[in-house]
Amino acid sequence: MKDSLSLGRAAARWAGGFYLRHVILVLGLSLIPTAQRFTVISQDVPPAVSIAGEVLVMLVRILLFVLVVRLMLDELAAAGIGRRESWARLKAGLHARRLAFWGQWVLLIIAFVIFDVLPETLIATVVPESARETATAWLVAVKNPTVIAFTMLWLVGIARTLIIDPDPAAPSDDLEGRLDPVHGHRGDRP
Repeated sequence: MKDSLSLGRAAARWAGGFYLRHVILVLGLSLIPTAQRFTVISQDVPPAVSIAGEVLVMLVRILLFVLVVRLMLDELAAAGIGRRESWARLKAGLHARRLAFWGQWVLLIIAFVIFDVLPETLIATVVPESARETATAWLVAVKNPTVIAFTMLWLVGIARTLIIDPDPAAPSDDLEGRLDPVHGHRGDRP
């Protein structure tokens, strides 16, 4: 359990730093699903427009994920960890920290309940029916650039943490010394 929390904390710390360093990228791409969701929930749009919007949202999220992974790999490469070594270290980390990795999914379920189920339940039970559509639209608009984007970054951060520290019980290779846990490569930021 301790290793699960440590892995989750390290991933979240990196995700927060990444979001701040790349706020224009993350927020900019997250605003597309935000606008689409807000429009579909708060207005009556034709089914074809709704479907096209959903496809756009999925493509934008895939693009964001690919860009985040690429930037993370570039950060590791700047610290001397190439893609092949990153892949090998990730596999080793998944093997050595299997329970900690699966513990992240427990944390994700808890986060889902807190940031998705509870707010939607509150809207359904507390907000008057006449205002529920608008309240739901605002909730989804807020979640897209915050909760959803951060969750995506956190998932990449889990992989990054497993690459950097595949086995906390093994002797250190000083990769931590070459990478700042929040800001990435030491040469990137003061």
